[in-house]
Amino acid sequence: MKNRNDLPFRRNCEGYFLIDGKLLVKDSGKGFLIFPGGGIDESETIEEGMTRETKEETGANIKNLKKLGTVKIIWNDNWAKTDKQKIRFDKFKGDEMHFFAGDIDCFVENEDAEEDFWGEQHSMNIKEAIKFIENSKPFDSGIKEYREAQIEFLILLDQELKKKL
Repeated sequence: MKNRNDLPFRRNCEGYFLIDGKLLVKDSGKGFLIFPGGGIDESETIEEGMTRETKEETGANIKNLKKLGTVKIIWNDNWAKTDKQKIRFDKFKGDEMHFFAGDIDCFVENEDAEEDFWGEQHSMNIKEAIKFIENSKPFDSGIKEYREAQIEFLILLDQELKKKL
């Protein structure tokens, strides 16, 4: 069996994009929020991956893309729940998660809608999103770093938005 420490990180991204002062976000209905994002292809930059994932999932064209930071998350043995995650678990030791912020320029028709397409616009106040995530504390050890990073970057985005007003 492979040593998990020798496996690479999966390049991944997540974005916090604003429309009319609210975040583009979807309630999963399972106790967590879904933000645009996903895996970054080997042939693309992280910015290109973020732009592509957002358009694929939501139909949104983004502008003013700004990187907030990167967090490396090592998956624990209980991380993989779905078949897709189990395959990833065998190939990667965790996520190298790149967080972004920006604005939504417009929404376009998504002719290539895949399984992850949201189907409609969803938005939420930033403070509401922070509270939603915080209400799921204590965080499972497998996602603690990720949830804490989400809160940190959303607070930062909220503070930056206040400065603009």
